[in-house]
Amino acid sequence: MKLKIRATAICFREDRLLLVSKDGVKWSLPGGRPAESESFAEAAGRELEEETALSAKGVRFLFQIIGPTTVHHVFLANIGKTAVPKAGKEIGRCQWFSPSEMNEIVVSATTRHIVDSFLARHAG
Repeated sequence: MKLKIRATAICFREDRLLLVSKDGVKWSLPGGRPAESESFAEAAGRELEEETALSAKGVRFLFQIIGPTTVHHVFLANIGKTAVPKAGKEIGRCQWFSPSEMNEIVVSATTRHIVDSFLARHAG
């Protein structure tokens, strides 16, 4: 089976992570597949803007995570301190969550792994 490729964006502000949901039940990090001529960094910024209306002032590569079906190229997106996310393309809701609130919502094992990896690096 060929793994899918995904550019994933992390927005972290005031110890909270921005997650998106298509159905308001299962949450994930913003992101998606890069277009043919697009870098992973460009894709992370574009997907973030399409899904949340937030424009990244820059993205920085953090790490790569290989899940059961997808290779995630994970980037930290630099957004304005007062920027307000608004659900966009294919997204029903977007919301900030604290790490402790992440235990109370439905996320995939891979999303949890990405968040845990980011938090471990961020705290260190």
